[in-house]
Amino acid sequence: MDNNRSGAPKFTCYFCNKTIENETEMGHTAVCGNVLVPCPHKCGSYIPRIDLNKHRRECLNRITRSMPRLPSLDEDTPSRTKLVPGNTTSLDRNTNGYPQKTHDTRINDEVHRLSKKFAELEKRYFLIQQKPPTPTVLPNYETLKNNQLQHGLEIEKMKYQAKATLDWKKAIEAQLYNLKQSIAIFQNSKKDTDIHWMNLQDRLMALDKIQMDLNYLRDSFFKEQNYNRQADANFQQDLSIFRNTFNQENATAAAVFNDHKVALDRLRQDIEDIRRLYEEQKSKFTNIVFDLRAASRIASEAAERIEIQERDFAEMKRDINQMKLDLEILEGLTSSSDNGSSCGRLIWRVTEVEAKLQRAKDFDSVLKSPIFYTHEYGYKIRILLYLNGLKKWRDRYALMCIHVLKGEYDMLLKWPCHIEGTITLRDLENPEKPKPFSKFITAKWQCGDEENEEPQESSSTFIFVPHSTLFKSTFVKEDSLFIEVKIQQNAKLETSL
Repeated sequence: MDNNRSGAPKFTCYFCNKTIENETEMGHTAVCGNVLVPCPHKCGSYIPRIDLNKHRRECLNRITRSMPRLPSLDEDTPSRTKLVPGNTTSLDRNTNGYPQKTHDTRINDEVHRLSKKFAELEKRYFLIQQKPPTPTVLPNYETLKNNQLQHGLEIEKMKYQAKATLDWKKAIEAQLYNLKQSIAIFQNSKKDTDIHWMNLQDRLMALDKIQMDLNYLRDSFFKEQNYNRQADANFQQDLSIFRNTFNQENATAAAVFNDHKVALDRLRQDIEDIRRLYEEQKSKFTNIVFDLRAASRIASEAAERIEIQERDFAEMKRDINQMKLDLEILEGLTSSSDNGSSCGRLIWRVTEVEAKLQRAKDFDSVLKSPIFYTHEYGYKIRILLYLNGLKKWRDRYALMCIHVLKGEYDMLLKWPCHIEGTITLRDLENPEKPKPFSKFITAKWQCGDEENEEPQESSSTFIFVPHSTLFKSTFVKEDSLFIEVKIQQNAKLETSL
């Protein structure tokens, strides 16, 4: 017993089955070529140490050097079912629905069983050490020691497998976490899809409502079209009446022009006769040179008279057009007397806007509103409208001003007068929420006068309305527009009778 303790005892190696002398069991196990060692690439295999270099060259994980390859969630294995989105089968249940032990549970049970067995062996070893050694017990002690070493190696192997299993379990948990995240994203996407579907249903309802509105608008359009056709027929009838009146006026003007032309021809003929008579009598009557000069002067006066008559004819034509406008104004006066324009306010309807605009472009005609008073027994005024403008405002602006006329009560009123008011273009498209165009206007007159005043650019007596604003569809409807005039009442500047 003492000899065995002083020297290294003989023993038989568990791995190579050789009898080892002069060497400890732990030292031999550290260099033995048949000892099973784990793969350095962590493929899960245990290889004899002598074949480790060969396995390194053949190992599947020698490039990636990762943990041993574990079955993925997409592989069909007996112990796990394939996990896909929407599959309600659990990882720890078999196809019949009963609980099934997973791989890591079985490994933990095996490790627990081996640990328990190793604890019993250590307890027995401790008890044997407490007893005095005898020759009969020594072989059993060596056997137990070898068994303890073998069990220790098995425990190390099981611990490594348990570590690999834990790593695999962590990878599975990471995959499960990613899968839960994917399911959460899918649920959020489903919620968004439901929201989009509800929005789509709302839009479909809105489209149905729009379709109903379109049907209503189509019916309204047909009714409006029938009304416009009737209005067009009435307009054509009024236009034919106007044409007849215009033809009559044109015939009268042509007759006057023919009379002037005949008179001019006669005058020219007389001039020719006088010249011929002068040539015949020139050689005979040299003593009447002064008389011939007088005749020549008469001829020149006659030529000037012809030019004056031509100018008068042009003015007469312009006056005829203005006369037509004045007739329309008189008709407006008769209609306004029926409608009743209150003092200080006038609503003037201007009809046939396009024709009057063309007439203003040709003859510089002016439109005159019905006459009204600023207040009861006040100033007699009316509105002058130059549809095509004048001078540098021509073809771009319409001009309006207040024209103060001679009235019945002028001797009782303050002079010079100062009249203030607003001129408004009424909105004909939106009667409920109108958007009219208004401008402030003033008039300062020394006395009532029938002559028109020339417009000045810096004067506030005239207001300037661009054609782009005046002829908008909101202000012109059925070739008519309405101009509203409101005179401000100022007791300091006016006399109340």
